[in-house]
Order: sequence, then structure tokens, then C-alpha cells
Amino acid sequence: MENLKRHDVFLVSAEGICSSIDYQVLTLLYQPIIGQKALSLYCTLLNLVDRQKMVSEEYLHADLESLLDMDIKAIEEERYKLEAIGLLVTFFTSDYFTYEIKMPLSARSFVNDGILGEYLISNITKTRFKKIIKIFKVKQTNKKQKYNISKAFNEVFPTINKTYQDDYEPGLISGKSLNFRQLNGHDIDWRFLSESISKDVFDVEKLTEAMKNKILSLSYVYDLDEIEIKQVLIQSISDDQVLNIEELARKARYYFEKKQSDGLKNPKTHHKIHQNQSPENPKDMEEYFSNISPKNLLEELGDGVVLTSDLLIAERLMDEIGLTPGVINVLLAYVYKQKNNKLPGYAYFQKVGLSWKRNKIDTVKLALDYIKHIETMKKNTKQPTYRQKPQKTDVQVEWLDKYLHSEDES
Repeated sequence: MENLKRHDVFLVSAEGICSSIDYQVLTLLYQPIIGQKALSLYCTLLNLVDRQKMVSEEYLHADLESLLDMDIKAIEEERYKLEAIGLLVTFFTSDYFTYEIKMPLSARSFVNDGILGEYLISNITKTRFKKIIKIFKVKQTNKKQKYNISKAFNEVFPTINKTYQDDYEPGLISGKSLNFRQLNGHDIDWRFLSESISKDVFDVEKLTEAMKNKILSLSYVYDLDEIEIKQVLIQSISDDQVLNIEELARKARYYFEKKQSDGLKNPKTHHKIHQNQSPENPKDMEEYFSNISPKNLLEELGDGVVLTSDLLIAERLMDEIGLTPGVINVLLAYVYKQKNNKLPGYAYFQKVGLSWKRNKIDTVKLALDYIKHIETMKKNTKQPTYRQKPQKTDVQVEWLDKYLHSEDES
């Protein structure tokens, strides 16, 4: 094949969007090996991708020259580095190139890779290597005298026809999207959607895993069943049978708002994805937070009133931070209690959510234990004051108070 030309056309596709943790891995682990120019090429190609369609428009390589201030020969050389290290796959047809962006490895996978780990050490010295690795290390939870008695998925849920592959791999810290089983068994009957939507309108079987994950998270957060999801899905499809993810999320929120304003309840005629059961005592707290939907939780906390903006917080915590649903529920309830029965904006939740993610708080049990730890620390460090304002009684989350103080009684 001839050398790359300035007038050659290319487009970019991606399997996902890099999180802040991914960029940290790229900067501190990949960059010492591939260099700043190759990393700049990677970031530029990724940012050309439409975040809804995950594919870019067509560009000329002359456009890359202008954006990167590099000539075409240098661009081709830096591209080879990205291909060699696994961040880019290049395809060529008769008239254009396709650059497929790959997500970086987790810190753990990178370091444990025999070749990459050794290259990094040779480039930055072993002393600097150990110093950088400390950034990605997280404190392991104490598992002494703890026994995993959790039920397996197939012990609880019936067998269904699945159309996805479970490719989740835990890293040191991960901001990747949730897979289906991380939603605690909350699933969608994809066969029902496929059979009820004509292929002339949209072929459900062509949904990508990212699209399915988004649909699943929307159904979970806004408590929509398959019939409602079907309506939202149809309204989000363009004339040329392209599903717009941004429009899908907007329609789901609109559908929820309409149900709220009309005072409609969820239909009972079809399989329901979520169930709502209030905890009778603190011991049921883990099961409660693991199974309730954010919408039903906020209904209980807010005396039946749920704002779309509050559910959007849950949606973003799931999609952008990668918190598990049960952990999100615990976070919502705790913040609601701490902020006098109000929820602050997403910026606050983003800060706390990233902190929980770094500390590997990925189960309801860990989240509740972490809250109890925080409460204990506050109690131990609380200084006496001459004047104290009366505390507002929080009736709505009385069961959470009982749980937080349950250890004091034992």
C-alpha cells in the first residue's frame, strides 16, 4: 500500500468515551512509551467522534495536519505507535480509512502486562514507576471473617434469550459503563421489543451493547417497563432508522414527566422490571437498596414527589461515574438526609461519586458500612458548643437512622 496522502479521506469510530480515569492512565502509563505526539493524535481522533452515534464525519488527513500542526508523514508514524500498543485499529477500503479507537487498559491490566509494564519501567526508571503506581492503588476492604453468601444470577432469575456478551473486567478504578448483570437482574425483554417493533421501523437486533446499556439504565432510573420503553424507542428513531441516544434519554424523561403530571401509575399487565418494598427493619436495608428503583426510592423520601432533575442525577451517576444502582440508591438517601430533605445539584454528587468509586465502594454493604464509618467519625470529632440549633426531625428516612445507629445498640 502507498504512503498516506493529505487528500485521503478518513472517519473515526469508537467503542466508548474515555473517563477521567482513562485519561489518567493514558497520560501517566501510556504516554511515557508512545510519546506526547501519539497521545495527542489519539485524543484528537477520539474528540472527532460524535458522542451519540460513536462515529465521526468524514475528514481529510489535511484536516489532521492543521489540528495537530504535524505533517502527514509524522502523523502516519505516530499512528503506527497507537496501532502497536493497542489503542487504534486501522481499516482501509478502496476510497477511505477507518480509525477504530480502542479504550486504554485499566491500570492493573497495564502494569500486569509483561511487555507494557517492562517498557514503562525502562522508560521512566523503577523508582518513578513505583511512585506513579501509588496513584492508582486503592485501599482494600477488610474481608476477614466475611463470607460471600450471595445468590448466583441463575439461582434467582429464569433463563431468557440474551443478545449480548458479558465482557466486564474489574480494574483498579473503572469508569466504564455498567453491564446488564450489574443492574441486579433488572433486565428488559429484548425479544418482546424485537417482535413488537417492525423491522421496517427499526431493527432491534442491531442495537449495540452501548445502546442496550443506555436503554436498560433509562428503564431502571425512570421505572419504565417494556411497553413504555417501546414507545420511547420508536419516538427516538430518525427517518433513516438511526437511533439517537440523546433523543432517547430526552424522550424517556419526557415520558416520565407526562406520567407524573397525568397521575398515571405503571401498567400491571406486563412484566415489571422493578418492585418497591419498604424495609421493615435495618437488617433488610441491603436487600431494599439493591432492589428498589431510584424513582421509587425518591417517591418514599419525598412523600410521593419525584423531580425529573433528581432522576437525571441517578442517570448520570450510572452512565458517567459507573456507580452500581444499589450504591446510587444509598448515596441518594444519605445525601437527602444530610441536606435536610433536599438534593443538591449534580456537581455535588459527581464529587462524592468519584470519591466512592476511587474507594471501590461497589456494593450496597460497602456503601452502608462507609456511611456508618463517616457517622462514627463525625460523632467522635464533634466539639461541644454553647449554642446549638435544634435539629430538624427526619421522618422520611427514619429507617436509615435506625440502621446507622443499629451498632450502638449491639
